[in-house]
Amino acid sequence: MSYGAHLGYVCQFVSLSEPVPEFAPTVLGQLVDAARLTSGSLEPADEAIADGTRSLSWASYVDQVARLAGSLVAIGVKPGDRVAVRLAKSVDSFVAVHAILRAGGVMVPLDPASPSELSAAVVQDAAAEVLITDAKAPVIAAIAEAAPVRSVVVLGNIGSDVAASLPSVRILAGPEAFETPPGRLVHVDDSAPAYIIYTSGSTGRPKGIVHSHRSALAYAATAADVYGLHRRDRLANIAGLHFDQSTFELYAAPLAGSAVVVVPDPVLRFPASATALLESSRATVVYTVPSLLRQLSIRGALGERDLSRVRWVLFGGEAFPPGQLAELMGQLPAARFSNVYGPAEVNQCTFHHVPQPPDRDVPIGRAWPGAAIEVVDADDLAAAVPAGRPGILMVRSETLMSEYWNRPDLTAASIVERSGPRGGAERWFVTGDLVVERESGDLEFLGRVDNQVKVRGQRVELEAIDVALGDIEEVRTGIAVIGRTPTGDSAVVAVVVPASEQDERTSGDLGKSIMRQLAQRLPRVAVPVDVVVVSELPRTGTGKIDRTAAALLLDS
Repeated sequence: MSYGAHLGYVCQFVSLSEPVPEFAPTVLGQLVDAARLTSGSLEPADEAIADGTRSLSWASYVDQVARLAGSLVAIGVKPGDRVAVRLAKSVDSFVAVHAILRAGGVMVPLDPASPSELSAAVVQDAAAEVLITDAKAPVIAAIAEAAPVRSVVVLGNIGSDVAASLPSVRILAGPEAFETPPGRLVHVDDSAPAYIIYTSGSTGRPKGIVHSHRSALAYAATAADVYGLHRRDRLANIAGLHFDQSTFELYAAPLAGSAVVVVPDPVLRFPASATALLESSRATVVYTVPSLLRQLSIRGALGERDLSRVRWVLFGGEAFPPGQLAELMGQLPAARFSNVYGPAEVNQCTFHHVPQPPDRDVPIGRAWPGAAIEVVDADDLAAAVPAGRPGILMVRSETLMSEYWNRPDLTAASIVERSGPRGGAERWFVTGDLVVERESGDLEFLGRVDNQVKVRGQRVELEAIDVALGDIEEVRTGIAVIGRTPTGDSAVVAVVVPASEQDERTSGDLGKSIMRQLAQRLPRVAVPVDVVVVSELPRTGTGKIDRTAAALLLDS
């Protein structure tokens, strides 16, 4: 029986008041008997999670989650309270997430690499009164002073200077966090918020995306079903908690009884070290962004690694140039590759299995189980457009968010209600993504509505230029931005990192070569008027190239 078929049972099971088995993997903080959801047995001694330094069995994992949850309840965390987590990827970060949810709290992940001011802004917007972190004293103090934090749980060693600098804040540090005896599960309704993921927001104010236990469980069950997760799988966790891709390892893995292999950020900075960890940890499923996969392909010494256990590579979040994808598929011939699509508001809603090395742009595919999609007119969301004509993608799915946190205006603008075929209202999410349906029935991603620009009166899709740049051998990474000509007109400019640091040509010669090649693939209006060569491109906290920050390089 599929995980999807079990979903209704799971949602009912976690809300029961009767005792729950002491041993079971965690799913959204609730201990669910994995033996009832998988065809194989799961032993308490089996490894549940590892990060290259530490490893926990399922029994130890559940025990640490239960003890930390007990500590959170003891310091006053109640159902519905937001608890912020600013932790580097590790065994502790996974324990913290499930402890919050077991205690009935709402998990709010923070980017551990972001400035403390940005973390404080998220904590303040979410009104989180508890912070779990491994940060140093100055960072903790900066967040606590700017936000309504009343308790800080530090997973790690802590100096006396932290407590001294925050006399009004309760500090729970190191082993103290796990000394409380395991408490009873705190049951919540499956419609209650489980976590809030924040994006930067177009106005500069953080924008919180609220997912309920129901929507997160729906995603976990469908993902486990679609990708055939089982207890012998070992899922590589590459995304940080603040990036929605991490929900795959956080929730789908324990539902299926799969182990998680956390790839720490310091390891990811060296692609050869990352592939070595994937090899030694026997990873079977890898899910990340194409830009990182490209780095593993170029600098990860894949020819020296035995990654034959990797059975599935999932990628999403940005376009994967077909030439680069074909190269990686040749390096990992035993793996299956799939393009995964879905805004953070719906986790995932389409996928496309790539059967062979592509020679054209990879589509985002078709709706996955439990989701419905429709391509509508940008000027009339009630009017569907025929195949072959671009339009805005709308999604109806059990995995859809509840709302934007404390932003009814944004929620009303993004979620529309329609009458269902059997009566009643259906909630549809307006993605703002432009797509077109191919003759095959697959959807092709064209770009964001807000990245559709006009140059000399003609529409230009910046993502199309990004993909073209990615297929040029001299370019390691590149992105298109809008600059200004001396006369003040808008013009496309490419910002690129050269493929070879040893290239003896001048930046001007390299730029001319890039523009010549782009002219063979793009409309004239889309060909950059200039190429800016840099050593690295700026990235967002989730690892994607930051187009806004890249545009600022034109003035530097």
